Amino acid sequence: MNYYLLIPFFLIILFFLPIKLEARVSFNVLDFSGAFGIFLYKKKVMHEQFWLKGKKIITKSDNEIETKEIDFQSSEVIFIQTLSQEIKDKTKLKEISIYYNIGFKDAFLSAMFAGFINLAITIFLTNVKNQKPTASLSLNDTVSYNREVCQLAVKLIMSISLFDIVYSLINSIILSKKKHAEITKEKVLKTNKR
Repeated sequence: MNYYLLIPFFLIILFFLPIKLEARVSFNVLDFSGAFGIFLYKKKVMHEQFWLKGKKIITKSDNEIETKEIDFQSSEVIFIQTLSQEIKDKTKLKEISIYYNIGFKDAFLSAMFAGFINLAITIFLTNVKNQKPTASLSLNDTVSYNREVCQLAVKLIMSISLFDIVYSLINSIILSKKKHAEITKEKVLKTNKR
């Protein structure tokens, strides 16, 4: 038996075997700050904090001292939007967990608003369940009656094959460069008209 034939077999299995990814995002509405992380088989791949300041995003990694400012129409943001659109249809959703903590220093207002948020999130999760019937969905709420707080966190667990990741990355690079070129061309035309 020729054992060299096992090499392409293992490569094909590795290339098409689903990879388990976990994404966590949290956001504090009062401070316009948050954090996001990506984990591969429970190992941290990336974790960053971010702040929204006007039309800019300021990010800071855990192991970096410096912060970066990213414009909403920069090539990085366009690339992330394009990549998320490309990967969205290729991933298999395993779990969505939504956590929130809300409070307005008024018990009645906090309870009413929490009920409204529960209704809106339940409708959203019902639509997700209709599209992805095997996904596990959960909603965890905390109502702070005596303090002002508004925090939201989402945990996603999904699986995707290495082939789909590579294909989506290549396609996203090409499409995001085209979109960024169109946006810069429009900006140049607007400045020339003035």
